[in-house]
Amino acid sequence: MGPVAPEPDPDPAVTNPHPDQPLFLEAARAAWQYADSQYQPATGLINSVHDYKYATVWDIASGLSAMYCANRLGLLPRAEYDTRMSRALKTLETMPLFEGAVFSKNYRTPTATIAGRDDRDVSSSERGTGWSATDLGRLLVWLRIIAENQPQYAAEITRIVARLDLDRVVADGYLWGTDVDAAGTVRRYREGRLGYEQYAARGFELWGYPAPRALSLSENTFPIEVLGVPLLADRRGDEHLTSEPFILAGLEVGWSAEMRSLSERVLKVQEQRFKVTGQMTMVSEDHVPVAPWYFYYYSINHHGQQFVVNVQGSDVDLYEPRWISAKAAHAWHALLPGAYTRSAVGAVAAARTERGWSSGVYEDGRGSTGAENINTAAVILQAALYSRTGLPLID
Repeated sequence: MGPVAPEPDPDPAVTNPHPDQPLFLEAARAAWQYADSQYQPATGLINSVHDYKYATVWDIASGLSAMYCANRLGLLPRAEYDTRMSRALKTLETMPLFEGAVFSKNYRTPTATIAGRDDRDVSSSERGTGWSATDLGRLLVWLRIIAENQPQYAAEITRIVARLDLDRVVADGYLWGTDVDAAGTVRRYREGRLGYEQYAARGFELWGYPAPRALSLSENTFPIEVLGVPLLADRRGDEHLTSEPFILAGLEVGWSAEMRSLSERVLKVQEQRFKVTGQMTMVSEDHVPVAPWYFYYYSINHHGQQFVVNVQGSDVDLYEPRWISAKAAHAWHALLPGAYTRSAVGAVAAARTERGWSSGVYEDGRGSTGAENINTAAVILQAALYSRTGLPLID
């Protein structure tokens, strides 16, 4: 029998409730419907996409987030929450690591065994394909949130983090990832770009592994302007300037003054595109079921091009598919509510499906993307919890 979690608080620490709190709770119920249906009881992990039994470390963190928020919102009762969270943490204490050092990039959710890059990649399934410092950073954020807010899990979580050789990830003030090439050679590279780099670095900092150059918003950036809104670009190139890392930082760990200023402008430029074009705009990273990549970044700026779609590891800028992100709409409305964000939440209403929430709706009017996934579910649940207090989940 694991540690006993406290009763879920049906209205936790309400200090500054959002005026649309009932809307958020209704959205959270649908988000939890997806996460609940895709839960794997043998491991405590949750499928990344509907019936796709794989999860990256980023997805695993989102699974922890979904369970935590569902419990706090009263959607997952205490006893069942304890069973699921205890199972997930036990899995993280025992599942195999890449080179015995840190979590590999991808795992099978029913068995918590290392997987290749996807379900077709069987050649890498035993060794793994390296690690993602960005994904590890997100997991570390969520382990700290749970350990501090529910201390009955602190000892288990401390043991999980102690398994990891984080000195191999943090060096020279930066975060370092690894990849394995076709010949089996491990390549080490400095990982993270504007927004994502700062968010991930906060996770390492929370566990005593500061990466000050990665945390800095000025170290590798220069000023740009998009639709008259002053923003930043990454001088190293290949950044995905999108909502994701800014909304996660705001909901989970809180914004510094500098990060808040940039986040406000990231939202403002999306509203400005709406004013100029009439197209509701909520950009993010999302699962979108369009071949051949199925996972896309919709970026405000990438390679000097504005409002383009890109894929990881590619220099090609695309202009389709474009979609209005359901999680971005809910998160921005929780963090910086206004008439525009309220309209955006209305615009993504069609993204709600019988199974939960798809990633969004297509800009061209085709309706829902039809891609339910754990990251969309988790962020919508986080937004609902944030709407109760107006406070980040950890400070």
